[in-house]
Amino acid sequence: MDQELVQFLDGRFNDVNERIRYNGILVEGLRDQVHLLAESLAVHIEAEGVRHQAIQEQFRETRALVHLSYEQLHQRVENLERNRPS
Repeated sequence: MDQELVQFLDGRFNDVNERIRYNGILVEGLRDQVHLLAESLAVHIEAEGVRHQAIQEQFRETRALVHLSYEQLHQRVENLERNRPS
């Protein structure tokens, strides 16, 4: 009877050990996938940051050009008003 119980328990422990090993393999695979996902996300965030900086630079350039155009128009209007016959 004791020998049968020992064999039964050994079999159960072996089953549990196999499940633990299998789950360890699954967890390792998931860890690798999460790592790849994190790397991809970091690359995406970096690319979006670069794109955002480029858009900000274009906005600054456009704003400077618009400001310059308004300054030139303002000067022209002032010159016209100054040179207008009374």
